[in-house]
Amino acid sequence: MLLLAACQGGSLEQQREAAIAATNATLPAPYRDGLVTELARADGKDVVLDIRFAEARVAQLAAKPQLRDALQADEAQAMPELCGDAALKPFIAAGGSVRRRFIDANGELFFEVRLTPADCPHS
Repeated sequence: MLLLAACQGGSLEQQREAAIAATNATLPAPYRDGLVTELARADGKDVVLDIRFAEARVAQLAAKPQLRDALQADEAQAMPELCGDAALKPFIAAGGSVRRRFIDANGELFFEVRLTPADCPHS
C-alpha cells in the first residue's frame, strides 16, 4: 500500500490533503434533495465530507428511526460513486477512506457512512 501511495505522488497524508484542497475548491455545492456539501476535512486518516440538511433537525429524524435507517441505507448504496470522483480517486487508490457526515442546521449528526478502498471496483 505504501508503494502504491509513493507511485502516485506522495504519502497517504499528502494524498488526503490534496483531496481535501481540491474538493473544498468546489464547495459549497448542492448534493441532492435539499442537501448541501459544505466542507471537506480530515478526521483521523479519513476525508470527511460534511453534508448539511438545513431544513431538518436531528430530533425530527430521531422520532422516525425507520426513515433514518432508510436514508442511511440509501446513502451507503450511493457511496461507490465517490470512487470515480477526480479529487478523491488518488486518495482512495492510495488506501484512504471517505466518510459522508450528514448534519442538521445546528451541526448535530444525523448519521455518517464510510467508503473504504475495498468498496471501489478495481480497474
